[in-house]
Amino acid sequence: MEKKNVHFGGVLAGILVDQVASFVSSLLIGTIYVTSNQIGPSEISKVYSDTPMLIVYLLVGLFCTGLGGYVSASVAKRDAYFHASIIGVVGAAIGFYYSFANSEVPLWYHLIGFVAVIPAALLGGHAAFLKRRRATPDKPSGRSAKPD
Repeated sequence: MEKKNVHFGGVLAGILVDQVASFVSSLLIGTIYVTSNQIGPSEISKVYSDTPMLIVYLLVGLFCTGLGGYVSASVAKRDAYFHASIIGVVGAAIGFYYSFANSEVPLWYHLIGFVAVIPAALLGGHAAFLKRRRATPDKPSGRSAKPD
């Protein structure tokens, strides 16, 4: 088994993209939801009982993790799946921490997030791998680039 070297700039870029995009999108979605439903500060927990809203949050968060995996793999320019998986593991660790911080969110939300976060990051890494492979012409021998 070959030892992989971590491209810290790629990992850092991926984590930043994932976290900032998740924060900004959650803030925008939450603001729209709260203002359109005229929810006051004392009723904010209603968000956690609205299943369609939680599904939107979950899908957007997983998309942001995929985007982070894509950025990490793209910046690293090597070992796309390895670098994307790091984003998924970091995302799972952050999600695990927040699962204890907010007990109002239903268990199904946390479970789906834990199960899907690494595959979402890997999907982003796969997209970066495919993009890089398409951009790199085949060698004259007809052999394609070595997979990650």
